[in-house]
Amino acid sequence: MENKRVLLISFYNNKAMGVRCLEKALQTAGYEVFIIFFKNFNSMKPKMCTDKELSYLTDLIGVIEPSIIGLSVMSTFYLEAVLKVNSYIKDNYDIPVVWGGVYPSLFPEDCLKFSDYVVVGEGEHTIIELAKAIRDKKRVQAIKNLGYHTKDDVKINDVRALNEDPDEFGPPILGGDNKFAVDHDKVSFGDPQLNSTSYELAATKGCPFACSYCSSVNLRRLYKGKGKYIRYRSVSSVINELIDAKIKMKNLRYIRFWDEIFSDDEKWIREFCESYVKYINLPFEIWCHPLKVKKNVIQRLTQAGLHKVVMGIQSGSERILKDIFHRYEHTQDILKACNIFNECKVPEVVYDFILMNPFETEADLIETFELVRKIPRPFELQIHGLNFLPGTDIVQIALERNVVDYDKLNKIMFGTMEEQYSHYWGADQKNPKQNFWLSLIHLSQFNGLSTIADYLSVRSYRTIVTKVAALLYKVSRKLARIRHLYKKAGMLASSTIHQTVTGRRQRVQLKKAFTNYMQ
Repeated sequence: MENKRVLLISFYNNKAMGVRCLEKALQTAGYEVFIIFFKNFNSMKPKMCTDKELSYLTDLIGVIEPSIIGLSVMSTFYLEAVLKVNSYIKDNYDIPVVWGGVYPSLFPEDCLKFSDYVVVGEGEHTIIELAKAIRDKKRVQAIKNLGYHTKDDVKINDVRALNEDPDEFGPPILGGDNKFAVDHDKVSFGDPQLNSTSYELAATKGCPFACSYCSSVNLRRLYKGKGKYIRYRSVSSVINELIDAKIKMKNLRYIRFWDEIFSDDEKWIREFCESYVKYINLPFEIWCHPLKVKKNVIQRLTQAGLHKVVMGIQSGSERILKDIFHRYEHTQDILKACNIFNECKVPEVVYDFILMNPFETEADLIETFELVRKIPRPFELQIHGLNFLPGTDIVQIALERNVVDYDKLNKIMFGTMEEQYSHYWGADQKNPKQNFWLSLIHLSQFNGLSTIADYLSVRSYRTIVTKVAALLYKVSRKLARIRHLYKKAGMLASSTIHQTVTGRRQRVQLKKAFTNYMQ
């Protein structure tokens, strides 16, 4: 009897949108698919997998008996765990292993040192064709997007033309008894997503920008001349996916769109908002770019339930933005977008900044402080260090400008999970002036503390002032955490009440309609 079982394993991500899309494609092609969510992400203190968890994973593979196993490798953050799982599979089973995701797409030859195959780029058709070839014991040399071993070397095939229809296989599958979660030294049966209060999805494929610290532009380069890279799902497909989530997830209170940049197409937005209010009617969040913010679009989205916007600003220094980050918006573009969010009264606005990186000077931080002071409140700041992702343009820029040596850079990119997570460019920063301006930037998001930040900013030459700023920075970080938890609790409570009232109203309307019908 032919084996049509395929096992997909995600790492540190119970949502795993890409893995779920592969599941749908494989099921559409007639394969029996199983998913193991190996470890969930802990944003406070991520942990490496234990021997017991690896043993559970090995036992599950023995029960499932797949013909092929796919590992989702999105970054080097959890590469140590991937390698451990890969080794356990190879030591215990004679089953082909294929790696897919961002890291194998950018470094297929490196990944083939450990795996039997790699999928480069979008993998729905490739995984189907590979599963068929393995099942039928056929050759794989003609499969597009596939990397494989030859007699003496490895071969990476060309990528196929982009599929212009992102709805070809339909929305991913939520729920099912084919899913397992391994975490905290135990196995859970069923889809862990069903117990969540939020649901994540993407309405588009691809990103139009070329930020040097992001891998999106590197993936886009793989498809040069292969078709339209930015593709929009139909509104009906998006809404149907959310309806399914609303039916199956009893605790659902919030929707997160993980599009790298949410659509600003006005026709699509108009249709989306009308359908979203009618069928979903839950608070949602999106990601924006300063050059893609239109007032009429944000107004429509806010009226439809937009609760939170996250927009990357990254720096107030146009030198850093243009020369280092390859972002070509000007500060006036950034402030225009910020003012639109304020005028449209978006309930929660968050701005991302990448600060204390090795390219940055005190003058750059002062420019960032001056920009932040012009942003209309209320808003929140997410201040990150610069994470050097393998294969991104920022890595080459750092080496060319000699801001970090090659050995240290490799240690950052390929260190253990704990080393990567704890590393923060500038965490060991000894420059008190730069630390001072970082503190003032963080203080500026709070009404009362922003006035103090202004006062301190013109007295930076005094030692006591830098010490006061450092102390207030510690306080403001705790305040930011408390505010985040408070807002999250308030939003969930409000959404719960709204859903309860709406549900009762709908039941009354249905009862009235049924009574009138019977009469």
